[in-house]
Amino acid sequence: MATSSPLIQSLNITQRTEFLRYAKRFAESCTELGTFRQLLEHRDRAYQMQLDQTAEHVRQVKQALQNPSSARRKVADLNVPIVMPQIESAVAYQAGVYLTSYPIFGVVSNPQNMDAAMQFETVIAAHAIKYGWTRELIKSFRNGFKYNFGPTLVRWQKQKGLTVATSTEQATAGMGVLQQQTQQGNVLKSLDPYNCFMDMMVEPARHHEEGTAFGWNELHNRMQFKRFVNTLDPLRTTNLKEAFECGFDGSVGDNQSPFHYFIPTVNVAFNQSALVNGTNWLQYVGLQNQQGANRINYRDRYLVTHFICRALPSDFGRQGNTPTIFYGIIVNWKHVIYVEEVVSADDYLPVFILQPNEDGLGYQTQSMLDTALPFQDMSSALWNISLESKRRLVFDRLIYNERYINKADIDPASSVARIPLRNASQFKGEDIGKAVYQIPYREDNSSSNIQMSEMISQMADVAAGQNKVDRGQFQKGNKTKTEFETTMAGSNARQQLTSQSIEASFMTPLKEQIKTNILLNQSPEKMMNRDSREEVQIDPVAMRKQMLEFKLTDGLLPADKLLNPELLMVFLQTAQAMPTVMSEYDVMGMFLYWAKLKGAYWLEDFKRNPEQQQQFIQTLQQTSMAQNATPPEPAPPAA
Repeated sequence: MATSSPLIQSLNITQRTEFLRYAKRFAESCTELGTFRQLLEHRDRAYQMQLDQTAEHVRQVKQALQNPSSARRKVADLNVPIVMPQIESAVAYQAGVYLTSYPIFGVVSNPQNMDAAMQFETVIAAHAIKYGWTRELIKSFRNGFKYNFGPTLVRWQKQKGLTVATSTEQATAGMGVLQQQTQQGNVLKSLDPYNCFMDMMVEPARHHEEGTAFGWNELHNRMQFKRFVNTLDPLRTTNLKEAFECGFDGSVGDNQSPFHYFIPTVNVAFNQSALVNGTNWLQYVGLQNQQGANRINYRDRYLVTHFICRALPSDFGRQGNTPTIFYGIIVNWKHVIYVEEVVSADDYLPVFILQPNEDGLGYQTQSMLDTALPFQDMSSALWNISLESKRRLVFDRLIYNERYINKADIDPASSVARIPLRNASQFKGEDIGKAVYQIPYREDNSSSNIQMSEMISQMADVAAGQNKVDRGQFQKGNKTKTEFETTMAGSNARQQLTSQSIEASFMTPLKEQIKTNILLNQSPEKMMNRDSREEVQIDPVAMRKQMLEFKLTDGLLPADKLLNPELLMVFLQTAQAMPTVMSEYDVMGMFLYWAKLKGAYWLEDFKRNPEQQQQFIQTLQQTSMAQNATPPEPAPPAA
């Protein structure tokens, strides 16, 4: 027997103190966070082709920024692009599978509940557009293929907003005015992997089912934090004044600490980590440390920690020993400003981790980037060996006599040079070779290095299960259409396998959480359905009655698989040949049901009104009578 759960639960001030201690103890237990961040940073440098972090390379980059024209004439080292194109191709493929339909997650139900299904689909489409699901899921896909770790938050957000309405006041009648309105919906957010801390004993793909806790840090400025606080439920919010005044000390700390905000050093041309310890603009403009009875002494930066855990209510001094999910917000690891009890029908933590490669090794499993990186390093090394030979050709090695040649005169790499000869009187017409000698240049293996680099790039495609056509490039061979389609079907097999893994471990629980949030929290309202181009009245009661009959679809599980179109076509043909089938089943209703599942809501635009229907029936009857009429007998011939 199902029992209802209260939808508003929180902790009092004393219990929140215990919640803060619980969160700190968990954060201190994340001892492998430093190694994990180093691995993420190494992967990002490989993806951005910024693995060379030596002081000499940094100096060259800064010189190139100061004098771009001189840098263009230098033969610099080359990074062969293998990692980034493969990852972006994989992201594009998964985005094509899951994110190109409208809405992102379609809804299928039985014919009697199509109205409720349309309401559900309208709500999902509105939330996806308002809260940018496509953008966030693309980031999660990219994190998944780069790190094999793509954490994504699914949370129901309710906040006050403004909407445009028509004024009814006498002085401003007919004019537009702003009115307050409660805005709510499912928020999907891709989390920063660098600033997450979690239970690493649990596999990433199963963390929402078996994980103990998950947390992440965000760095807010003053106005960002103020706006964020305004989105929180005031019934669950406390300690705001103390949080506003405590401030973040600006320390990035070491890379092993979850108590600080971590910014990786990836691009040698711009070190963003310096921004954490940047200018205190509140102090600069004189808004800090102001005195006053009701004045809040705001700070310039705030470290906002989101912490989700499975715990017993008794752990925080509340009655109960049933495992419960709590979501809290901590400011600067000093004040808990918000706590709510998360209600989940499936007992999921509201953070789902995308793990495309899942082999049972947890966080040790290599990502797609790790598989491709050795091929990129080897191919780049072979190319740079050849480029070094070209430097030898352009900037040749010389033996010179410093009595006759000044080193500063021959060092500049210029196509036109006037080199003075010192002590020229000592030559007395003899050969200039006494002053300078060019060491002979030989280039024996350069072409073979380039060929080997191409072969290694092809090996990388084999390891990733991709080919040039996947990246929109021409590939020789397989000239006929059948051969090409057969080859591409085999090429897509590996990516389809990844899609199936993502569907089972990430998309399915994420869709279930979205559905649960809607059924628990959606309020009655009117929404516009883009396909039908009409307002839809959302009735949460009607949707809850049929909640077990809905099937959320996506690109991997389209409506075609839930209602087979080939089988429907065979049935329609059979019904045409056997009139008894048409008398027993509503064949026209079947076809319209299938057409609407395929998105043909424009059918209503061509629907005849009753008068047109009656006129069409009369015309059809007249045509039938004319075709079946017995022709008159020919008149007898005249005598």
